[in-house]
Amino acid sequence: MTPLRGRQRELDLITAAMDAAHRGDGRLLAVTGGIGSGKTALLRRLPALAERRGLRVLTAACAPQEQDFPFGVVSQLLDPLPGCRTLDPVPGPDRFAGLLSFVTEYSADKSLLVLVDDLQWADPASLRWLGALAKRLPGMRATMVVGVRTGEPGADAPPVQALTERAGALHLAPLTVETVEALLADHLGHPGDPAQVAACHQASGGNPLFLTAALAALAPDEPQPGDVLAGPDHRPVALHERLTVALRAQPAPVRRLARALAVLDEDAGLELAGDLAELDTAGSEEAARSLRLLGLLTDGPAPRFVHPSVREAAEESMTAAEYEDIHLRAAQLLHSGGHPAERAAARLLAVTSCHEGWTVEVLRSAATAAQRRGAPQDAARYLRRALLGSSSSGAGRAALLLDLAASERDTDPQAALRHLSQTLHLLPTPAGRALAAARIPPFLLGSCPPPVIDTVAKVAADLGGPDGLTGVERQAALRVEARLRHIAVAGPGEIGRCTERLRALGTMPPIHTAAERELVTVLLHGATVTQQMTAADVAFHANRVLQHEPAAPSHIHTALPHLTGVLVAAESLETIGPWLMIARERARRDGAPVPRAVIATELAHLQLSRGRLQEARAHAEEALGLGMTEWATLSSMAALVMVTVHSRDTRLARRLLAHHREIADHDFRPSPLQLLRGSVAAVEGDPATALEYILDWGRSAERAEWRNPAIVPWRTWAAGLHHRLGRTRQALDLADEEYERAVAWGTPVAVGRVQRVRGAATAGERGIELLHESAALLENSVNTMEAARTELLLGRRLLAAGRHAEGEVRLRTARDQALACGVPWIAERASRELADPAGSRTPVAVAVAALTRSERRVAGLAANGVPNKDIAERLEVSSRAVEKHLTSAYRKLHVAGRAELAAFSVLLPGPAED
Repeated sequence: MTPLRGRQRELDLITAAMDAAHRGDGRLLAVTGGIGSGKTALLRRLPALAERRGLRVLTAACAPQEQDFPFGVVSQLLDPLPGCRTLDPVPGPDRFAGLLSFVTEYSADKSLLVLVDDLQWADPASLRWLGALAKRLPGMRATMVVGVRTGEPGADAPPVQALTERAGALHLAPLTVETVEALLADHLGHPGDPAQVAACHQASGGNPLFLTAALAALAPDEPQPGDVLAGPDHRPVALHERLTVALRAQPAPVRRLARALAVLDEDAGLELAGDLAELDTAGSEEAARSLRLLGLLTDGPAPRFVHPSVREAAEESMTAAEYEDIHLRAAQLLHSGGHPAERAAARLLAVTSCHEGWTVEVLRSAATAAQRRGAPQDAARYLRRALLGSSSSGAGRAALLLDLAASERDTDPQAALRHLSQTLHLLPTPAGRALAAARIPPFLLGSCPPPVIDTVAKVAADLGGPDGLTGVERQAALRVEARLRHIAVAGPGEIGRCTERLRALGTMPPIHTAAERELVTVLLHGATVTQQMTAADVAFHANRVLQHEPAAPSHIHTALPHLTGVLVAAESLETIGPWLMIARERARRDGAPVPRAVIATELAHLQLSRGRLQEARAHAEEALGLGMTEWATLSSMAALVMVTVHSRDTRLARRLLAHHREIADHDFRPSPLQLLRGSVAAVEGDPATALEYILDWGRSAERAEWRNPAIVPWRTWAAGLHHRLGRTRQALDLADEEYERAVAWGTPVAVGRVQRVRGAATAGERGIELLHESAALLENSVNTMEAARTELLLGRRLLAAGRHAEGEVRLRTARDQALACGVPWIAERASRELADPAGSRTPVAVAVAALTRSERRVAGLAANGVPNKDIAERLEVSSRAVEKHLTSAYRKLHVAGRAELAAFSVLLPGPAED
């Protein structure tokens, strides 16, 4: 380490001894320290200092492999001296004394500095000679400095101890924080961040070797605060090899304790580590003392490695068989000692050949503990390992598979499906198989292989109908029925029987248990899709279910996500919104990706039904960002498809088309692929192709008995495309058919949407009347986007009819509504028709539409001159939040500040609108 910092005291003492040598006052100094303490670096600095003081330097470095060569160290020291003959291989007593005399006489003419590093590895003959020389030093012009690595076996040898006890001791203490700070500045070229300094010192323990490794992990030109250490992923090769060599050189008890500590966690304690190393109390304490002296363990009651590289070196010093054996014995010790199951299970993960019954028990207990602390991936790892030690059949394996699937559902649904499918063939009783089938999340059933569905159907048949069962068996039967009805396994006619089954449950279907609520939800979905009930009736029953169901992320593994679709179709959103927000917050707290993705899809559907396209797109992007396409079918992402179609986003459409995970043959739902392809064709200016895709989807929907225009208004879309192609009669025929169904369903958005299309395809005053009806229906509806579309079309028709005042009012309403809900293309068209300042620069409307609701509110107040402090008080947020939203708005609108923001005031909500 250059420069040599933190060792000035030692350097001063050694240079003082050199100066004393000139006066004939020879001295012996011993520099001691563990591995990496800087002992060798210090000794290498001394020759230059000695030469400047006129001393001749004699150096030798000892090595373990040279201990069998007599006088090997003496030979290194004296061979360079002129007049010293080459030593005999085994010099006799006369030669021994002659060499001492030669050095004594030589030092009379020329002061000497004798340096011997790693004295603990010197050969015995050289040690005796150095001991004899040390006794003569007080009357010589010579200084001897020896380096000793503490903790090495040879450091406690009597000859070495005799030398170090005679010497002036210079023990190298850990570097101080100030020294670490100076070395960090040397490395970076400027003072380091205080967090870097503290972290470097803490992790290295002031050991120069580990500090050097930490500094090597830093980029000198681009330091990042906190990015300071060489952790487990950064392994300097030289450091790793040096530690490995040092450990291999230790006696067997020291090696065994180091390996035991590497296998156990840091809180294991010396007693447990000693048991694993097969050492008694005295042996454990002595081995720990050696590791501390060596500088590999920290001081303190609990033995801990000073650096992660020490643990890695200890682990890699073992053979594969030794590695597996010690992990298995560690698991046994932890298990028998009553330690937490996860501590024992973590060791079993490293074992591949154990099939003892107790290991399965430990791994299952550990998986349960991991699930409780919200770590399903850890639980799955434990259970997969348990499967390796279980039999290939039987109820025991089935129980493991069930537990594993429960752990995987939130992280790897396809793996969970595979394991649940295997379980169905292992359980001996119909009730057991039904309970396993009831754990299959309905959203995965569309991708099940047909044999799995056949197995589930057979399970239901074997168990019998729920009406003839009680207790757990009845609950399982209800859940299995819900899943089979979810995929309409018996063919297109099955979904039409949902309403019949729902009515058979009575005017107030029982919803006291989760299984009952699941079945009612699926039946309501069937009744909604086939439009065999009114929106009001469906909303009543769906809200009843929701009132009894706690908001939790786990609802995604049941049929309950259908509630969102049912309530959206019924335009009853008051309860489902807060319910989903609570579930989302809990899913985020748990961190599991699958619940977060499914709930984001539900929220996208909800926001789309409110006409908040920008927020719906944000939820859709969240779901995709969580990897939903890796395990979900396109049908289970139908809400994302609808967001894509309404937003006219061809990029997102192609992303979903590329996913292309199709549903299985047993699923009779129409494929969303046709809607995506039709959307792309329409945006790209090919209405004829778009119409073919939409009509093809509609034919599939009719065959599947999907009749409700509130779910996918395909007739409205097709009528609009017919109108663009000049086919007015076909457009009106489809629109009239859609109108009858929408009125029968009974929601404002469904009726208002089709009235807009009828008005667009109808010429003259009658068309304007139909558009007025649409506007009246949508004025206070839940869907702002549909209202804006009608206002745009009505405003254009009124302008064309010469009714400019009313037309401009309608267009401004359309523009404001479109900006509020994030639909830029409507705002652009309204602005162009108005020919106002925003209309002359249509990108302005697009930029405003890109603002979030919070940014739009803050920017609107700022554009109208309201100070930041007043904005914060008005909106009940912090001043920092106001500044953050304004900064983001400036960036999106490409303005420099409030002065330029004022030009957007006509497009932003003012104080009166807030």
